[in-house]
Amino acid sequence: MVPIGIWLTISGKAKLPGKIIAATGLILVMISSWTVPDSDSSAGGHLILTIFAPTILLAYGIHGMVFGGNVPVGRLDPSARWSGTFAVFASIGIFCLMHWYSFTPVWRDGTVNPYWIVFLPTFLLFSTSLCSMSSVALIIYGENRSSDAGKLATLSLLMIVITLAAMIFDGYLTTADQFRDYLWLSAADIFGTMVGISTAIGAFAIVIWSYEKSLPIPESSPPPNAEEIEHVVSLARSHIGGEEE
Repeated sequence: MVPIGIWLTISGKAKLPGKIIAATGLILVMISSWTVPDSDSSAGGHLILTIFAPTILLAYGIHGMVFGGNVPVGRLDPSARWSGTFAVFASIGIFCLMHWYSFTPVWRDGTVNPYWIVFLPTFLLFSTSLCSMSSVALIIYGENRSSDAGKLATLSLLMIVITLAAMIFDGYLTTADQFRDYLWLSAADIFGTMVGISTAIGAFAIVIWSYEKSLPIPESSPPPNAEEIEHVVSLARSHIGGEEE
């Protein structure tokens, strides 16, 4: 239901019904741990339900931080940047409490959700990489964006500190050894994804380059004849005028 709803919304054929279908499907997925508790796949829906609130808070914060700053279009009130910053740090704090406090997602039989220990290392590692790369990109390609680059670097450093703390100190229901194991797996997944994307882009570029190389060299256009020159001159004379002041 969720993919169908998204497709209807993006295609523009039925935006409102598409949104309703996608929202209904998402709700059904999130409550699957109660509707089909015996299914192992319901752990995914349970995790989505658990992280839904801090994720929305994080998305709101990022939107406020980006569009409350120095952007050419869609700029929000400057206060949106401060509220966005608070929302981002609040959401990160909630994720920390979910790891080190009793907010840890507990699935069934009192065990931690198996997808949580996969999600957290991936989230921290991806956030660290994204913030650091964005900071470097702002310094290289941006103009007068040193302040923004510094803020992104600070956020990346915060993510590194949280990651190191999770590697050293045990969580509420998980151990530091488990976190380290899944952290390396997450690093391999992210690296593999980047390699796959780079390979796809490279293959696409090679296909376009090969196609353009196979095209014949375009012939030079012949110079204009006297009739064409006279026509252009007449058009220029008809459009040039005015009185001197």
